Amino acid sequence: MITEFALLHLLPGSGSAFVTTFANVAPLLTNADGYIRHRLVPAFENADLYLLVVDWRDLAAHTQGFEPSEAHARFMAPLEPLLSGDPIVLHVEAGSQP
Repeated sequence: MITEFALLHLLPGSGSAFVTTFANVAPLLTNADGYIRHRLVPAFENADLYLLVVDWRDLAAHTQGFEPSEAHARFMAPLEPLLSGDPIVLHVEAGSQP
């Protein structure tokens, strides 16, 4: 299992719209092959910063399965207008400790 961390910088003041929009498109993520679970959490320090944490069966399920899929394009299309830039994404082995 791997964990994806996506740091999402929102346009100022778009947090409520982002959360609502994310809830509407979340089934596209949760129905992806290899998806296990996710959390979307706001940063305490910055109301326009969110962290999306997604557990995947393996790296390929995310990078070769979901990322290039039409479901991913449909997932991102309504979210992208609310972002101030590209998400910063990294993957770690689940259970990894620094």
